[in-house]
Amino acid sequence: MLKPTGMTLYVQQLKSTANTPSNQSKHMDNTMLFALRSAVIGLALTLFSISTLAFTPTAEQIEQFKRMSPAQQEAIASSMGVNLDDINAMLEEGAGGSDSTQKNPGQVPVSGKRTADNPTGQAVSAADSSSAMMAAGAMGQGMTIPGMPGVPMSPEALMMFMDSKEDKGLQPYGYDLFDFGAETFTPAEDIPIPAEYILGPGDTINVQLYGKESSKHELVITRNGTIDFPRIGPVPFAGLTFKQVSDKIEELVREQMIGINASVSMGMLRTIRVFVLGDVNIPGSYVVGSLSTMTNAIFASGGITQIGSLRNIELKRNGLTISKLDLYDLLLNGDTSKDSRLLPGDVIFVPPVGTRAGIDGAVKRPAIYELKNEKTAADLVRLAGGLKAQAYLQGSKIKRQGKQGELTLSKVSLEGNKASKVKIENGDVLMVGSNLEELNDVIHVSGHVKRETSYAWQANLRFSDIITSADALLALPDLDIALIEREVPGTREIQILSFEPTQAWRSPHSEADPLLQARDKLYLFGFEQDRTLVLADLIYRLKLQANIEQREQTVIVNGSVRFPGEYPFSQNMSARQLSLLAGGFTKSALNREAEITRYELDEDYERIVLHIAANLESNDPVLEAGDVLRVQQIPLWHTKETVELVGEFRHPGTYAILPGETLTDVINRAGGLTHQAYAEGSIFSRLELRKLEEKRLAALREQVAADIATSSLEASKASADIDRDEANQILANIDGTEALGRLVIDLPGILDRPDVLDFQLADGDILEIPRFKPSITVLGEVQFATSHFYNPELDVNDYLSRSGGFKRSADKKRVYVIKANGSVVLPKGNGWFGGRSVALTPGDTIIVPLDTRRVDRISIWASVTQIMYQAAIGIAAIGGL
Repeated sequence: MLKPTGMTLYVQQLKSTANTPSNQSKHMDNTMLFALRSAVIGLALTLFSISTLAFTPTAEQIEQFKRMSPAQQEAIASSMGVNLDDINAMLEEGAGGSDSTQKNPGQVPVSGKRTADNPTGQAVSAADSSSAMMAAGAMGQGMTIPGMPGVPMSPEALMMFMDSKEDKGLQPYGYDLFDFGAETFTPAEDIPIPAEYILGPGDTINVQLYGKESSKHELVITRNGTIDFPRIGPVPFAGLTFKQVSDKIEELVREQMIGINASVSMGMLRTIRVFVLGDVNIPGSYVVGSLSTMTNAIFASGGITQIGSLRNIELKRNGLTISKLDLYDLLLNGDTSKDSRLLPGDVIFVPPVGTRAGIDGAVKRPAIYELKNEKTAADLVRLAGGLKAQAYLQGSKIKRQGKQGELTLSKVSLEGNKASKVKIENGDVLMVGSNLEELNDVIHVSGHVKRETSYAWQANLRFSDIITSADALLALPDLDIALIEREVPGTREIQILSFEPTQAWRSPHSEADPLLQARDKLYLFGFEQDRTLVLADLIYRLKLQANIEQREQTVIVNGSVRFPGEYPFSQNMSARQLSLLAGGFTKSALNREAEITRYELDEDYERIVLHIAANLESNDPVLEAGDVLRVQQIPLWHTKETVELVGEFRHPGTYAILPGETLTDVINRAGGLTHQAYAEGSIFSRLELRKLEEKRLAALREQVAADIATSSLEASKASADIDRDEANQILANIDGTEALGRLVIDLPGILDRPDVLDFQLADGDILEIPRFKPSITVLGEVQFATSHFYNPELDVNDYLSRSGGFKRSADKKRVYVIKANGSVVLPKGNGWFGGRSVALTPGDTIIVPLDTRRVDRISIWASVTQIMYQAAIGIAAIGGL
């Protein structure tokens, strides 16, 4: 908002009038005025805001504003370009709690008056001024606004304040000095008064008389420049220094008051009025302490704006410039000799800034500096505190505004005396270059070493000069192969070299000991870590430099090597070197037999695939980039297969088997069966069947869970009988059922006719032969499920009768028998036991199933899983559902 140039000065005069000794007994400190002014800023800016920040003054802020005198309120409101009536109307409306304010506290209506900022007279939102952000947020709690003591800063204002401090490029130097507030530079009044201090009206002199008589007197210099000295009368003192006054008083007392001595000290100091004008934040007249200097007055005015000069601040007295202050002397050298003490009526004038130039890069204080007598780059570097250690003087540049309005960039050198010859113009930016962080003449060593580090390179440096022995490596090093990553001179493309560390140590400074070049990278390996991971970044960079004229410099190895995968292709790499790079052969390698698959293009650019057989012991062919090497494996080589024999064997245990070995072969190796072995009850399980049954049990559990969920929504009586605990028990029974993977075999028949019934074993097979079991078990829907001693004279009906007979829920037509070897005897004819019985043998189990027509599916699941839980024959029973 544009305002008349003299308005701010007039406002300051109003403030000063309200604080003169004639109107108040005590003058108000300018810092407090600054705080009060900041309080009303938040109130005023709520009327004219233009952003999304909503703000409502707090009760404390309103009271702070109300405690100001009318002259202060009017002066500060005028300085903000705000009508005081609008502020008062806003405060009255806020106190009344109108609906509009309650609904939208961020909307502060203006009282309809047309102003320069509100030509339509309409209400505007408090969220309508970007300048309101700091003032509005500052009225919260927490940190105080710099330069406004006692005015707390809200978190939002603090965030904006910190954002303003973020690096936004080069900033003018020195202006942040005024961010810390005027109170920081307020002169102390309890310090000894300098002897050269000139007294004037308003100063108080404390005189203590002692000797023949003792008394204390506070003597104030009147407007006439005199003091009324007791028993002596008016004595003129104005215009004298403190030392002169002290000497004069002591002389008067000695001459006119015999036997009495005087001790003189300063009491309350007078205030003086000075003007701070020019490019300061709040120009005007200020009442300051009589000990104040130029800098104290400048800070009281809010500091210098960024268009004001820091180096040519003038002190005017009686129309004449008596001193000039260069704040750079204070900021850069701590020199306050030019910070003159003020007298009444002095004028401090801050002119616009003069010539400026920036400096950036490898200097200690990069910023935009105001130039006074500085003309060259050397002068600008001195202002910036000098160069950093990493400065690259040959790579400096100057950014300058051209004659046609364009920006130009020119290279300059600041070496030696050259910097003093480089002229600096207004608006220039000198950019001092930095040294590169990349180490040039070094050798970097990584991988299986105790210390990954860099070594200084020098001419004729070899591998054995850096790594002198295997003691520099970690445990279990691979001493048969190592790689060198090298940059091709001129292009900086990567090429790979391979060598054997053991040969380099045996023949140092020979061809086996590679000669190193600057920026070489050594890769050393161990037997424990997968080296494809170590070389992954190198492989990536090799692939990046491939193009239509150069194939990817990589090769692939698989088969019987320790670390199969993709590797860098080195110059003249042989198949044996690649196998060593992959960790060497494994024990499954077939006499170092290998096959090389090579891809080539014919004249028509069609790919041709070549398969080249090689023996890496007798014939070590040279590879080409893109080749695939496969180290052949011993036929039928795989991990060791085992089977387990449990129970009544002469030598039970785990046996390793070869492909094609049969069941009777392993039984014979175990010494055969014992006399107590019950071959008819043998249990044979297979690993792949166990895995299959585990999947089926998982599917069964999901099906049961779904049926339980469905039954809970049905109102049938049967489903009501199954409570939540029973449902959980059903699922728990399924979870507790172990997958057996049982395969029904006729072991007695196999032992009698192995040439017909014997079969080959597989890895993970288990054969368990129990002792003879003279029992028959009855399970399912009987009155009492139990086991009975085997009696060859009893049939199925007899054992069912001895178990109490059928339950009402039993399915009498579907009774079946699970034989001891796991086979299930199915019904013959139209029904069970229709005139003939099933021949039972020891270890058999009679199962009476549930009549599924009488209960719902949940009851079925409950009964079935109970059978599974009791008999551990789940798969056989589930298969019958």
